[in-house]
Amino acid sequence: MRERLHAASVRLLRATERYTKTDMVYLANAGFWTNLNVGTTSLLAFALSIAFANLVPRDAYGLYQYLLSLAAIVTALTLTGMNTAVAQSVARGYEGDLAAALRVQLRWNSVPSALGLLGALYYFAAGNAPVAAGLALIAVLAPLTSAFNTYSAFLAGKRDFRRAFLYAFALNLVYYPAMLATMLAAPYAVALVGVNLATNAAAAWWLYRRTSRVYAPSSEVDPETVRYGAHLSVMSAFGTIITQLDSVLVFHFLGAAPLAVYTFATMIPERLAGLLGFIGGAAFPKYANRSIGELKGSILAQTGRAAAAGAALAAAYALAAPLLFRIAFPRYLDAVGYTQVYALVVVLMTANLASVALQAKRRRTELYITSFLNPVLLLALQIPLLLAYGIMGMIVARLISDALGIALGLALLYRTDEEPAPATIS
Repeated sequence: MRERLHAASVRLLRATERYTKTDMVYLANAGFWTNLNVGTTSLLAFALSIAFANLVPRDAYGLYQYLLSLAAIVTALTLTGMNTAVAQSVARGYEGDLAAALRVQLRWNSVPSALGLLGALYYFAAGNAPVAAGLALIAVLAPLTSAFNTYSAFLAGKRDFRRAFLYAFALNLVYYPAMLATMLAAPYAVALVGVNLATNAAAAWWLYRRTSRVYAPSSEVDPETVRYGAHLSVMSAFGTIITQLDSVLVFHFLGAAPLAVYTFATMIPERLAGLLGFIGGAAFPKYANRSIGELKGSILAQTGRAAAAGAALAAAYALAAPLLFRIAFPRYLDAVGYTQVYALVVVLMTANLASVALQAKRRRTELYITSFLNPVLLLALQIPLLLAYGIMGMIVARLISDALGIALGLALLYRTDEEPAPATIS
């Protein structure tokens, strides 16, 4: 019976491919496990956000979010692009890049750790002990998480979506109860950041070791992977830092409590966009094995279908937001208008398939262009709009920047037909 149902499902999915122009069996498999992962995590995160809204004072939650932004900035200085490079190379059979990438990351990540500790000393000298303590924890733990998290890139390259879900679920079983217990026992920003970072670092280390034991990767490496990952890291660092500046700017110009409101306004739309993130994740290994010409022939239609899926989800959320906030976040009803506007980010994040294609095809020049132009535009919009319109100005700046980023990615993808020559940059 089970086999007959499976066969019938496969036939049905194959029949829809004449309309979707997509490998629906592969997408359904990837989508099931990825969405199960994102859905489970999103539900747990939503429950945790309810706890934050009701158990943690606004000022403490705002400071916690500020520290998380500092953690993201420190992490941006690590070799974050190595995950994309490893996923791409593992998809082509170079399993040895898992260990090779980890060794390089552990060596390099001493640099952002040292910078984070210097920042902690600065805040301590300035008399801001909570931020100093939080930044010291960040400097030690965030770079370790970034390095050992390479296991997730390996699983993506192997298309082992089921194992990726199981590992994420195991992490959730530790992380969310630990955070809830901390909120009940010590609802302070530094304690919350410490538990957050420690659980993620320990889990990343254990899951990396587990992945290595299960797969016993071969020693074959692509000599380009580490260099490509380093280039991607340089490309993404600037953009990540600029993206995190929204919380830093809101904290410094408006204060900790407004940052808490801004966080609740943006949190759920970004989680909802993650529900459709399997589209880009499933497309990545497919794009890696297609020519630029093939991608150019299909990317607009795929982008349109992804945008339509995002629009349906965004509209449903915008309609449900007032009731949702009254029930779950009654202390943050002033965030409803902001979150309804920001729901548009679901469309924009889902439709950015051109960026996925550029990464999959290792289009180094084009990626450098997008990685610097998009953040510069965002920063140019953020400061004047924040000063003029407060939280709404920051939200509008992010939406405009995301929309222009999609247009830029598509333009660059269509710019040339030829495949990039093998890179020699070191």
